[in-house]
Amino acid sequence: MLDFKPFSLAALRSALPYIQKNPSRCSDLSAGYLFMWQEDADARLCVRNGTFSVCQRIGEQPAFSWPIGDDPDGMVNELIAYAKENRLPLRFFAVDEERLAAIRADARLRPAMWACDKRWSDYLYSFEEAMTFSGKKYGGQRNHINKFKKLYGEPDLRFLYPEDRETVAAFLAEYAAEHRDGRLLERTETERAGLLFDVCGPLGLCAAGLFVAGRLAAFSIGEVVGDMLLIHVEKALTRYEGIYPTAYSGFVRLIAAREGRPLALINREDDAGDPGLRTSKRQYHPVAMADKYLVHVGTPAVRAGERVSLSRGGVVLTELREGDKAAYLRLNTDAENNRWWGYDYREDMNLTGPVDENTFYESALYDMRAGDSVNLAVRLSEDGEMIGEAVLWNFTPDGAELGCRILPEYQKKGYGRDAFGAAAEYAARTLRVRVTARCFEQNEASRRMIEANGFVFLRGDGTYRYFAQSGGPAAFAGGEAALCGG
Repeated sequence: MLDFKPFSLAALRSALPYIQKNPSRCSDLSAGYLFMWQEDADARLCVRNGTFSVCQRIGEQPAFSWPIGDDPDGMVNELIAYAKENRLPLRFFAVDEERLAAIRADARLRPAMWACDKRWSDYLYSFEEAMTFSGKKYGGQRNHINKFKKLYGEPDLRFLYPEDRETVAAFLAEYAAEHRDGRLLERTETERAGLLFDVCGPLGLCAAGLFVAGRLAAFSIGEVVGDMLLIHVEKALTRYEGIYPTAYSGFVRLIAAREGRPLALINREDDAGDPGLRTSKRQYHPVAMADKYLVHVGTPAVRAGERVSLSRGGVVLTELREGDKAAYLRLNTDAENNRWWGYDYREDMNLTGPVDENTFYESALYDMRAGDSVNLAVRLSEDGEMIGEAVLWNFTPDGAELGCRILPEYQKKGYGRDAFGAAAEYAARTLRVRVTARCFEQNEASRRMIEANGFVFLRGDGTYRYFAQSGGPAAFAGGEAALCGG
């Protein structure tokens, strides 16, 4: 049986030999990336028979990295058995194109569904080009660097070491003040950049700074994996003109000098869907993008058709449609209504770009393509406007969780009860799964809606009440399956 250990610096250090052999160009299994984001993902690490895999939370469920090491094929067999024994979905995260092709060709991993969210695709650049910015296409970058030199003199770039901790902390505080109104993801990244700096030595990472008049004005952290430099942190004070291209090219040259050779590629990670960051990263002329897929093997969602039409009582449930975008935006951004859904879009770190009519619609499409959910629009007629949503999600091979929410002006009319019942019946007949549900302890309206459809109470934990279809599996009776056995 696989044993996924809780994340620790020691466990990550022990995995470094495997991380260094990772053939994927994606950043998600690098030491710096895992350290910075493991807290949000509840990352756990496993080494068995000379092979390494990570289990982390994507959404509310576990997902595994594709194994690296001596026996990836054997580890896949172990993961299949592990997921089955623990009633967990078999999902793989950060799957690149080559690994996706292998999954699609593997009879053990059928049926499968997969999706790629371009916001998280990594930008890959030529290492040699970044060292010099030579050629016509880099004229803008050279102009910025020349402007920097004219204003502030020759760039003073140097590696940073533990004794520079106070200097780095002061810089990050100044940077945070300059970006006080930044996105939650950016603020979190800034906070964790200092923590990553503290472990650069143990993890084999390197940090460097660009100084202006003796003050740290730009800060970078990266690591070398094979023939590629991954840059995890790139931050600069924008009051210094031309500082970003100056710091970037300078950091690359420092790495080349340390390695004694130019590398092949630079991975500057994703743009997180930020339009400004996307424009900036494209201006540096990436040579390729490293797309990442979320793959769900054996998901019951594979049995869902593209077209749905379910009627019950006063409502009709259909697939989501382009014309639902405005209503779906309102459904997701009504903070008071979503209080009982357990969601506040203002605290969602995955909402990285401007929130508009495409934001939640495209997110739902991604989840459905990946086999992680079946989202159904609630209407009063087949061609009517969307008044709510029923969602089947948290799939296991034979189970699903069901939730339903209705726009405020349509509540207290029985529409939620009818929609919930229609979706539960659809799950049983079409997806062939047994359904569970939960609601907040204080949410009496949801409790009545769930119990009105024949669901029985299982237990409460002080936050939620848990229910299952009468005669269905008591999935919540003894507590949900622990993430990755931890």
